[in-house]
Amino acid sequence: MTTTMQKQTTDADPYSRPAAQFTEDGVLEIRASASGDCRRALWYAATGHPVTNPPTNESATVMEAGIALEPVVLRAMERAGWDIQSPDRDNPTRVAVSIGRTLRVTGHPDATGVMPIFGGETVIEVKTRNPDAFKRWQMLGAERSHPNAVAQVATYTLGTYGEMRDAVIACMDTGSRAWDYEVIPAERLEKALQDTSERLGELAVHHALVGPDPDALPDRDFTAESWQCRGCPFLAECQPEAAETSAKEEEDREVEEVSDDDVRQAVANYLSARDAVRGPEQAKRAALTTLKAWMTGRDSGKAEIDGHTVSLVQSRRYAVDHRKLNALLDPETRAEIVTEHTSEYVRVS
Repeated sequence: MTTTMQKQTTDADPYSRPAAQFTEDGVLEIRASASGDCRRALWYAATGHPVTNPPTNESATVMEAGIALEPVVLRAMERAGWDIQSPDRDNPTRVAVSIGRTLRVTGHPDATGVMPIFGGETVIEVKTRNPDAFKRWQMLGAERSHPNAVAQVATYTLGTYGEMRDAVIACMDTGSRAWDYEVIPAERLEKALQDTSERLGELAVHHALVGPDPDALPDRDFTAESWQCRGCPFLAECQPEAAETSAKEEEDREVEEVSDDDVRQAVANYLSARDAVRGPEQAKRAALTTLKAWMTGRDSGKAEIDGHTVSLVQSRRYAVDHRKLNALLDPETRAEIVTEHTSEYVRVS
């Protein structure tokens, strides 16, 4: 693999490039943030197939909000003591990593910087996640929760420095605006980039064999049940039967299996029950607060009051530093230690 760095010269928005495109010199160019996409989806994009499943207005707004928050995260890191070198948003530095002679991955790093107190300069990739995805990222690590982001920052690192270094993925919770970061060791970045290069290398071979033929489609990388397929902008063209099934499932979910009156009554019943227990619970908490204040000033942690024993009890909680855990353990080992479970419940607010 070879690397290059250069200033963006086009007048177009450098952050709004297609996922894949053929350049004037006949090279298939993949956007770094799309390097984990399905090879067939990349081929559709590069050969000009029309989008059949565009993002909804809601998802487009979420994406734009995430992009707008990236500088906010970098400024927060600066306030926390990081030495940040932010790019010129109108003229960012472009990096490229070539995979063979006919394919290259290109992109614009969000920033480079140095961690407070110690550490060398590193690429910083900024992501924003909703509260559930943010927690999942913290618990599982980026290599399990968002592997595409790891391959992306690996490309930026090699393209920026010409060698692999530790890199940082910073993430903001879009609900609470809290942020955190994770250090990805260089050797694991190397593996992520190698895996991506092998998969995209197959796309380069396909290109060498058929040229930029829009009708000669490469293999898919995912099944119709995967989230990658469900969110693919070319799903209806690639797998029309899956698109129809997805649309029907969406319609089925929208069918009311109970009447509106039943729903209103259920909400009313819930609120009535909640209000019925709220008063006693508040009174109980207030009483316990008073007792705690009284017990704190005593030499003894136990007292007898009107035939009842009142005790001042201490409990311990233990926390795991997921940042250190993620840096120390490879994804396979971490998957044996940190597991995830899904539950479903109803919230009324």
